[in-house]
Amino acid sequence: MLKKYNISASMSRKSSPWENGSQESFYGKFKFELGDLNRFKSMAEVIEAIHLHIYYYNNFRIHTTLKMAPAKFAKLHS
Repeated sequence: MLKKYNISASMSRKSSPWENGSQESFYGKFKFELGDLNRFKSMAEVIEAIHLHIYYYNNFRIHTTLKMAPAKFAKLHS
């Protein structure tokens, strides 16, 4: 789907995930949880799924380090 819309992927050098470990962890989980992008019929569906997943990730998904969703953590510590 990326080729179809002339989008290029940006990534660290091969075999160097330690360059940005926390971001690598986020994207690894994000890609796994979002699933195969080829299952979507249009770019609009991909964008909607990404927006919904980011909302879920920030507001409902329990994060291991925080032991709660980031939005709840932010509310408790603001």
